[in-house]
Amino acid sequence: MTKYEVKTADGVIHRIEASTHVLDSNGLTLYVDGGKAVAIFAKFEWMREAATETSVAVQPEAPADSGAGEVVTPVAGGE
Repeated sequence: MTKYEVKTADGVIHRIEASTHVLDSNGLTLYVDGGKAVAIFAKFEWMREAATETSVAVQPEAPADSGAGEVVTPVAGGE
């Protein structure tokens, strides 16, 4: 399925997911699998394929382990 954006004359941008589209004398028709129409636009300003949203799972980086197992603090000077 492809995501489409269609801007109508009233300035509204419609976001629709469809398998294919047809532009003919009836206007723009967006279809899903099986040939069912999901949207029909007799008049519109423009149509484009929307950028697909991809998500990447990011694992948080593990803190570096020095292996010493002790906490090191700076020594106070002047004692």
